[in-house]
Amino acid sequence: MPSAREQIRALVRSGRTFDQPARETRELQLEAAREAFAAHRERIPLLRTRADESGVHGIESPDDLVPLLFSHTSYKSYPLSFITGGRWDRLLRWYTTVSVVEPGDVDVEGVNDIDEWADRVTAAGHRPYITSGTSGKVSFLNCDTSDLGFLHDILENLTCWPDPLPTEPTRRGYLLAPASGPMRSIDGYRWHADVFVRPGETQLLTDEPIRVSELMSSALLRRRMAEGTATPQEISSFESASGAREEELGAAVAQIVDDIAAHRTEPLLIAGMNNQQFTLIQALRARGVPDGSLHPDTLVLSGGGNKGGALPDDYQQQFAAFYDGVRRVRSYGMTELQGSCLACEQGNYHVPPWVIPLVLDEPGEKLLNTEHGVVEGRFAFLDVSLEGRWGGLISGDRVFVDFSPCDCGRAGPTVLPDIRRYGDLGGEDKITCAATLDSYVRGMIHG
Repeated sequence: MPSAREQIRALVRSGRTFDQPARETRELQLEAAREAFAAHRERIPLLRTRADESGVHGIESPDDLVPLLFSHTSYKSYPLSFITGGRWDRLLRWYTTVSVVEPGDVDVEGVNDIDEWADRVTAAGHRPYITSGTSGKVSFLNCDTSDLGFLHDILENLTCWPDPLPTEPTRRGYLLAPASGPMRSIDGYRWHADVFVRPGETQLLTDEPIRVSELMSSALLRRRMAEGTATPQEISSFESASGAREEELGAAVAQIVDDIAAHRTEPLLIAGMNNQQFTLIQALRARGVPDGSLHPDTLVLSGGGNKGGALPDDYQQQFAAFYDGVRRVRSYGMTELQGSCLACEQGNYHVPPWVIPLVLDEPGEKLLNTEHGVVEGRFAFLDVSLEGRWGGLISGDRVFVDFSPCDCGRAGPTVLPDIRRYGDLGGEDKITCAATLDSYVRGMIHG
């Protein structure tokens, strides 16, 4: 008989992924959580330390998961000096504390920079997805080949759920992204293009790959500029390079705008992060393309929220107006999740069955879940589908989760649309367990 985790993964191809009875799903999820904990505790030192320190030796209820959750900063808890000093062996040792990668899996001999280090990890059968940040560091989130295969299954079976698209290459494609890079969004866009775009008809924002080193150096310099510690020469070089890059990308966007305007009566695929989508929409409007004028079989992928408040408050309304009548993927998610919580006809985000939602108080210490009704708190979860890392994580998002059946007729739980970052609600976002986790990792690396 298939394991509970295998049964849950199989639901992605069932045609009834979000239509499972709530009680049966909860029971299957709890058994899958036991399996995931047993498997990962033996392979991931940080999880084993958390379990030993908290005294959790088995999963009897969702409450047992709370002390095992990692902070959303755990995957960038390495000392920056490991990268700036070229200590690739130490960085690998850190990585083996938060993933299933073993020290002997990856050959770091002769590595020259962080991009080559990431390539070596990938060559060993893993995929270190990164998420950028403002601290000068990035998160490294390990996936293995089965995780990547499962992500592709989600794409093929759930794109535009609850009315999934047939996987036919019938569109002309525009990816507002580089040619490649260790970011899940880029892989997702390319996979969508492979499935839904006619061969040879995909245009990219740039043919250059995105590099981890560029993301880190840019974020680090921005932080130093904000702190007033960057030198005038560093600022001048940064501004010159940024200006040249903006001019290059501006020309690429203009070319894409012209092409979309010329082909807007055809089915298209338009994929990009929210800030890029907003720039594109403004340029298309200026080019004379009216709202709601794209072919109805056009597929639009967007995401990334509004980090830093770079977009106007009504950017989602502007997206809805311009892309009125087309197929849009509407979801709530993050790189740390396999897939996303997908929006139903009522606009509520249904949590996929391989994700156990855990609503915590603001410090991230107490579980607030209920069997019925709406609960407000910090969004945390256990993704039982993950093989390459432990799927238990505390996010920085303040959410309302409804555990009652949705008005669409499907069982809960659902995340309601009013989602914000705790840091955006005033004050600094602090999670009680974050410092403790960092101390565990430092002890494992140096101990």
